Amino acid sequence: MSLFLMMLQTVIDVLASNLAGRPIPGNLEIISVYHMVLVVFLPLAFVELKKEPIAVDLVYRMLPEAAQRWVLVASYLVTAAFFGLLTWQTGADALRSFRMHEMIMGAVFLTIWPAKLALPVGFAAALLMVVANAWQAATDPGFNPSPDVPEDIES
Repeated sequence: MSLFLMMLQTVIDVLASNLAGRPIPGNLEIISVYHMVLVVFLPLAFVELKKEPIAVDLVYRMLPEAAQRWVLVASYLVTAAFFGLLTWQTGADALRSFRMHEMIMGAVFLTIWPAKLALPVGFAAALLMVVANAWQAATDPGFNPSPDVPEDIES
């Protein structure tokens, strides 16, 4: 949704600038502070849900199946710890930004705490998804960490 809104805002800014000579004030700041942050950080959990994070599994595939399972669980737990730390720190930063009503000055003054709030929300959602994947990998012997193959490619 944010990607669509970013595109729409850019198109409107270009049209307003070229047709009326009045671009949207602070358009660049709004796109870079709000839309870009939302586009990057909120989909992290979706990437985990689809099992599509970047992975290097050269050594992993050479391990016996039982070892693969525990390496997978351990890697999920390390990832969860990482997302937990990111959630904690970015949450503290967002709270500090909210308390001081942090703004940036560009073509317009722009309040930035809402954008900073997107980081801990995205990291917390990814954390929950990684913990769910770790639990499933630990308890379900048939768990497959690979992305699902789209139906139109299977045949």
